[in-house]
Amino acid sequence: MESRPLSVEGSDRFSAEARFGRLYERYHRHVVAYCRRRVVADQVDDVVAETFLTTWRRIDDVPADGAALPWLYRVAYRAIGHQWRGASRRRRLDARLASFRDRPASSPADTAVQGDEIRRVLAAAAELNGSDAEILRLVSWEHLAYAEIAEVLDIAPNAVKQRVHRARTNLTKEFDRLERRRPIRTPAAQKGGTP
Repeated sequence: MESRPLSVEGSDRFSAEARFGRLYERYHRHVVAYCRRRVVADQVDDVVAETFLTTWRRIDDVPADGAALPWLYRVAYRAIGHQWRGASRRRRLDARLASFRDRPASSPADTAVQGDEIRRVLAAAAELNGSDAEILRLVSWEHLAYAEIAEVLDIAPNAVKQRVHRARTNLTKEFDRLERRRPIRTPAAQKGGTP
């Protein structure tokens, strides 16, 4: 292969276009081969296009002669990284969307039962002392780690685990106490018949 100089004196548009044309003609097949070995077939053209777009934008940064090909490989490597990260984000998003689609729709009766259970848990939580209620809110509502809860409450981290355990035990006791006080309703009573 003949060795033509890759740089053209001056930075006017014509010389930049001429230099880019020579780079493209000389190294396009090398960049394509490099990309084919690293990405799936339907992404090769996109990565090659991104590589040469970056080359055009940074034409003055492209080294002369034999150093141009490694420079183009580095640009292609970065373009492939963008492609992989984008594909990874799409897969994660697709998985999250699929998890929502795969959930069966709740019937109105199920929704009502879930709402009733939530109201009973909240009623039990309202019976807790202030420190038990707050630590459960930090765990359940704010999704804080134990170390973060320790910082918020200004207590030792090992004390958090004990307080969370105590608060959950107290919540269970309150919930059970409220459940025992609830009137038992038979299916006939729920439909308006005699209990």
